[in-house]
Amino acid sequence: SILVPFPVESCLSGVAPASSATLVAQMWYRLVFDAAVADGAKTLLHFGAVDWQATVYLNGLLLRHDSRLGNHTGGYDGFGFDVTDRLKHAGNELLVHVLDPSDAGAQPNGKQRVSAVDRPGGDTYTPSSGIWQTVWMEAVPQSYISTLKIDQASTTNVKVTAFVEGGGATTPVRFEVVDRDGTTVAEAAGAAGSEVSIFVARATAWSPSEPYLYDLKVSTPTDAVTSYFGLRTFALGDGPEGRRPLLNGNFTFLAGFLDQSWWPDGQYTAPTDEALAFDVEAVATFGLNMIRLHQKVNPERWYWHADRLGVVVFQDMVQKYGRASKATVPLFVSDAAAMVHGRRNHPSILQWTAFNEGDCWEVFDTPPHDVAGVVALFKRLDPTRLVDTDSGGRANDRHIADVNDIHSYPFPHDARPSGTQYAMVGEFGGIGAFVRGKEWKPQACHTYLKVGTPQQGAAAYVEMAVSPSESTSMTRHRPFDTAPPRLVGGDLAQPRRPRLRERLHADDGCGARVRWLPQLRQDEQVQRRGHGRDTQGEPGHHRCLARPRCRGGRRHCGLGA
Repeated sequence: SILVPFPVESCLSGVAPASSATLVAQMWYRLVFDAAVADGAKTLLHFGAVDWQATVYLNGLLLRHDSRLGNHTGGYDGFGFDVTDRLKHAGNELLVHVLDPSDAGAQPNGKQRVSAVDRPGGDTYTPSSGIWQTVWMEAVPQSYISTLKIDQASTTNVKVTAFVEGGGATTPVRFEVVDRDGTTVAEAAGAAGSEVSIFVARATAWSPSEPYLYDLKVSTPTDAVTSYFGLRTFALGDGPEGRRPLLNGNFTFLAGFLDQSWWPDGQYTAPTDEALAFDVEAVATFGLNMIRLHQKVNPERWYWHADRLGVVVFQDMVQKYGRASKATVPLFVSDAAAMVHGRRNHPSILQWTAFNEGDCWEVFDTPPHDVAGVVALFKRLDPTRLVDTDSGGRANDRHIADVNDIHSYPFPHDARPSGTQYAMVGEFGGIGAFVRGKEWKPQACHTYLKVGTPQQGAAAYVEMAVSPSESTSMTRHRPFDTAPPRLVGGDLAQPRRPRLRERLHADDGCGARVRWLPQLRQDEQVQRRGHGRDTQGEPGHHRCLARPRCRGGRRHCGLGA
């Protein structure tokens, strides 16, 4: 049996392999369940994410996704099916086949490495195969709001497009903007599929110092959802020595962690919602204001925490980390488009990072998907955000897109702006204080600068700020993506024990038992933010069951003038 939605290789799944040799590339999931089939309603089956290629059957029939029979390719984006005509009141059989070659395949897989099960260490980790985000069912009316596109790159206006399934292009849509006090501050109307611009009088902008969010209520004659947005701009402006990034028209120095979002117990999946929020909440305790989310696309609930807490996110595209080939290119392009479409509504995301170091950009040498073409793709998919061509790699030397982004370990070097790019130190640090009894693998952790105590590690970072000329004159280390141990003592150095929800068992008919996390209690649910309803079909609530972590190790990134 397996506990969904934890990856197969995670200890929380209950079926983690004991060695790299026993890790499997193909797996089957089976669940037998009953369902309340509402008269006159449709039923949707959603998968938050499955790594990597999923084929889904319900009651012996192959399901169809985006005109493709049952097959979804891509490990980081959500997908779903209309199962109305396949569903029964009792005895439904759901089968999911997953193929995940991990680092042996051509697909973008980030920092996953099969051999890490036997040989942990370095900058790669145990794979996260199979279902790793929430699976849920949703009852909707015959004509329902399927998704929203929210353009919030303004301090006065929000532009919204509501997409409606089962209704014509003339389906009327109403929009209502509600402030923190519950007061309606703007209203508008339009048609499904058409962009509607809504002016918000005396609007409060979103920023790290004041992460102001407005609720957005969207309704049609048959359906209603609640989403949210934060008005903000992030654009290039003039600085004393070249271009600099301006948040809401003002220069804001951004500094934060390089977050790889891995949990030792759940791998890609956080054990609890508290663990999922932990790294985001920790940012402010260090006096920082941003995260570069590195080589992973997180569940949307993670971005909700960043949105509400005012933590800026620079979002990496997941790389093919080593052994990239021409076969990687179309898979990368497809995943990049899915990432932008799936996460573009979050105000905390201010910038996309196309490539990282030398991980895979060199195979992108043929238009339209050469390096410049990939940058153009990001700009075309989302013209409201800045784009970083290649964080810390040689493609950065081409000086296209919006950022001159260098990596410098352990001390931050002096990145320079230009007339077309702002300057950013995308990675530095890697200072390690190895405390006995708190090492994941004793005496085997990598660091760029070893210090004796966490206090010395903190002092080294302080010295970078107070004596920048001395820091940047030190020997510059070759960039290498390795997360050091956590640098502070006290509570932040202590792992948080996961609190698992009650497990729901379902007999799979073969003597084994498949375990699924049940729906949250009503008081644990959160408002639906433009994505899903509860299983009773009532608008306004959304289940978030993929909830990860307690992890050590940080590197830092920051941008300069």
